[in-house]
Amino acid sequence: MKTATEVVKLDHVISDLLPSCQTGSVEVQRDLPHHEHEPHTHPSDELLHVIRGSITFYIDGEPFTCFKGDRLSLKRNTPHSSKAGPNGCTYVIAVLKS
Repeated sequence: MKTATEVVKLDHVISDLLPSCQTGSVEVQRDLPHHEHEPHTHPSDELLHVIRGSITFYIDGEPFTCFKGDRLSLKRNTPHSSKAGPNGCTYVIAVLKS
C-alpha cells in the first residue's frame, strides 16, 4: 500500500503533465522487467513521467534511458519503441489532445 505522501506526489505529477489550458487524459502503465514495446506511433502528443524503475525509449535508433522522476515528450506520429529496465517500470502517460 502507498503512503499519503506518495499519493500527493502522484497528484502533483498529474497536474504538471496536464496543462490547465489543454484537454487530455492520463494512464498509469506498468511494464514487467525487460518488457518490450515494438515500434509504433500515437496520433496525439504524449508526455511520460517515470514513477518507479527505468525504461529505455528508442527514437530514430537513438536510446533515451529514463529513471524515476524523468520525463519524456513524444510528439504525435513519432515512431518509437521501448524496453523496461531490469526491475520493470511504472510511468504516467499524459495524452494531450489538440
